[in-house]
Amino acid sequence: MIDAWLHDLQVGWGERAERSTTAISHVVERGDIGDLRTIGYHFATDGHPLNDVLAWFRLLAARSRPFRHLLEQGGIILLASGWADGLLHEDAETVGPFEVLRVRLQQQVQNARALGQPPGAHLALVIIETDGSPDSAARVAHHAREAFRTGETMAATPSGKLLILARRDQDVRERTRRLSDAMLADIQLSGVPVRVWIEPLAMSADHVDSHLLGLAS
Repeated sequence: MIDAWLHDLQVGWGERAERSTTAISHVVERGDIGDLRTIGYHFATDGHPLNDVLAWFRLLAARSRPFRHLLEQGGIILLASGWADGLLHEDAETVGPFEVLRVRLQQQVQNARALGQPPGAHLALVIIETDGSPDSAARVAHHAREAFRTGETMAATPSGKLLILARRDQDVRERTRRLSDAMLADIQLSGVPVRVWIEPLAMSADHVDSHLLGLAS
């Protein structure tokens, strides 16, 4: 089954995908749900996009009923979370792609659901909107990293916004104020329209992802 899967990856995605998967195939073959985070981490550090990785494992699930059961029991989130961990480890000082923040938010929503709490009770997004130019984006990212230093996930959206996933507490308001003040004082952002706000998340877990996609547009 694993050999046939590796062959399909080579045909569909090329030799690089097949080599990367072969290197960790012994872990995949164990079929342990606890390994999926490690597997996702491996593929991120090998430079494979999340969409490709998820497609590979959906293909495997189509071949293997036990593996399909693993993915249905939360394995997809573990796989994606490991991928996000790997990407952030490789590029910890820069703003990540939007998909990383989306995965992180899905993790937090699941955690809140397990505790019987609405996600919006403890999470918020800090949104920064500028003219979308590369120079402005670089300055905004610099100031965001100065204001948010405790491991918050940050991501750029295709529309040019910067999103920061943060805990919804008194401190986030103070840090957002400092961030806004720093950008206003930045001569390199002089004349650039900058809008900063804190967006409370949807209180229903079912609506969080659509809320995030709306903000990113």
